[in-house]
Amino acid sequence: MPLGTFDVSQSPDPAEWLATDEGERIELVAAAHRRTRASVGGSEAAHAAIHVAVENRLASGDAAVVAAYERFRAAGVDRHNTIHALASVVTDHMMAVLESREGFDQAAADRAFEALDPAPWKPRKR
Repeated sequence: MPLGTFDVSQSPDPAEWLATDEGERIELVAAAHRRTRASVGGSEAAHAAIHVAVENRLASGDAAVVAAYERFRAAGVDRHNTIHALASVVTDHMMAVLESREGFDQAAADRAFEALDPAPWKPRKR
């Protein structure tokens, strides 16, 4: 079931999101960033893939990710920056796997999501 479009500022329907092909999810996120001219800071494909990894965990109801997401949103962080904050944890733990050549430590990742501070991700007041 294709989504059609994706808006980074809106949560996709979890069932629709998970029913959409992974490659299509990545393209939908990349297209959304192009539409909004959002900076991806490097590889568009890598940025979109990490974004999708977070969206997948939210749509799947991953408790640690959902709790961190809700905490950030309650603290006033917009949805897109919240996804980027959560993606920072995913990226750190993916790099740890690559560097150590050991398995993914889900408990450590969950602790990192719990410890993630929303303050640096809030918009700065002018």
